[in-house]
Order: sequence, then structure tokens, then C-alpha cells
Amino acid sequence: MATQEKASLPHIERTAAEPRDNTLHPVILSQISQINSSIRVLRLTPVEKESITFQPGQWVDLHIPSLPSPGGFTLTSPPSLSRSYLELAIQRPPPHSTPPTPAHWLWQLPSSILNTPLSIRSGGSFTWPPPHPIPISSIKRVVFIAGGVGINPLISMLSVIAEEKERARNLGFDVRFLYSVRNSTDSEGRNEEILFLSRLRDIFGVLGEEGQLSLFLTGKDGKGELIGLEGVEVQRRRIEESDLEDALGDVKDREGTVVYVCGVPGMTDRFVDLAERTEEMDGRRVLSEKWW
Repeated sequence: MATQEKASLPHIERTAAEPRDNTLHPVILSQISQINSSIRVLRLTPVEKESITFQPGQWVDLHIPSLPSPGGFTLTSPPSLSRSYLELAIQRPPPHSTPPTPAHWLWQLPSSILNTPLSIRSGGSFTWPPPHPIPISSIKRVVFIAGGVGINPLISMLSVIAEEKERARNLGFDVRFLYSVRNSTDSEGRNEEILFLSRLRDIFGVLGEEGQLSLFLTGKDGKGELIGLEGVEVQRRRIEESDLEDALGDVKDREGTVVYVCGVPGMTDRFVDLAERTEEMDGRRVLSEKWW
């Protein structure tokens, strides 16, 4: 799903066949956090006392009163927090678009948009637990592959898995997470924060022996230390086919493996194709979503 809109096809048209909540919920844009020069994280506070229901991995139609069409943005917080807030991570849009998109509106000066009333409707089928016909009891391993802000739906899924781990103490399945992201630098060449890296580290601390996080950094290294790398396995290269095969585990156990892939279209198509063609992998257990 989008972190910004693809100009040639509006979100509402691209997702017309996807399931959607029947209710439009009023929210307030209550917080804006600048993660780095290209990503900001927003919190939306529900106006109504009832929690807003959604599944981990879903997006929202975000209705902005001054714009004619809603934008589509993935929820990055877990449903357990929805009574307090819902979180979105928004990538900076291209500077010149006509007319301005919802992403452009959300990248205005915080002082000009904070506390604005908005409305949202959840939707989408790229969710955890996986849809029918994959019973969660059959899962022995989950492999997540994220490219850049393709992490957005996956971080919500992971948060829910971590909550289950804390409740049950034993998931009954392993989690492997491959995260490929470009190392970004600020105007002075200093390394910037990587989206959700600190949260990932905390989640995999909870998962313990049932989880493994691998970070793949591309792009030029900047000045200074990268935030949140302590205890994280880092490779300064792209994810390769061999990394996927290792994450999928032993061939004899792959009938219990589920794969989630989210990234730009080219990356997503490549890893979906690789996973589906890997020995003993069932293509129905390879799930994907593209961000634009």
C-alpha cells in the first residue's frame, strides 16, 4: 500500500476491489514526528470512545476535508492501541505534483496541520493472520521481506506477534525478518535514523530464540553512528536469493512456511517469484503487497 500516491491511478481506484470497513471514523491529527529527511510518522487520535477495528497489515482511506479524493496509507501501529491512537509512516512525496496529493498535505509544516479533523476507513487483504485457506495452527515459520517503507504493514503484524509472544511465552513458530533499506544521510552527510529499526530490535528482543532479524543496508555510508544497530545483524548489500533460501529453512519443513513480501513493485515481484519457485514452497503461502 501507498506511503504516497501513484499519480497515474488514485488509491481509491487502485483498491476498489479490496475489502473495506463500512464505517468512516473521525480522527484528529495529533502528533507528527520527523524520523529522517524523507519519513515522518503521524498519530491519529480517535474522536469516538470506541476502538477502531482493523487487522494488522491493513491501510486506511484517509479523508482530508480540503482535498477531493482520499489517500491510502498503511497503519503501522497494532490494533491493541487503536483506542488511544493509530499510526502512519509517510514518505516525502515528489515536490512538484498537480494537484497536490494527500501525501503533500501531510508533509506541510506541522504547525499548519496539527489538530486538523480527518476521517479514516480501514481496508485491505494483506493481513496477519494469513487469510483462508492457511490456518495459523499449520504455520511453523513466517518469513517477512521488507524493502524500504514496505516495512509499514509488516511492523504492525510483527507488533501483534510480539504481543502474542508476551501472552503465551511460546509462539509455536519461528519468525525471520529480512529488511532492506537505503542508508540515508542529512544535508551535512550524517547518517539518519532508519525507520522502525529501534522498534524492530525491541520486538526481536521479545521474540528471543523464536525470531531473527537481518538488516541489509544499501547506499553510501554517512558520518557518525547509525541509531539502533546494537545487537542487529547488518549486511551492507542487497538481499540475495541465498538469503531468502536460508530464511525459508529446511526443505522438508517448508510446507509450514508462510512468506510476506512488501516493497516497490520490482523488488516485490522478484522475491514473490523466487519464493514461489523455491523447492517445496506452495505459492498460495506467498503473500505480497506493493507500495507506490
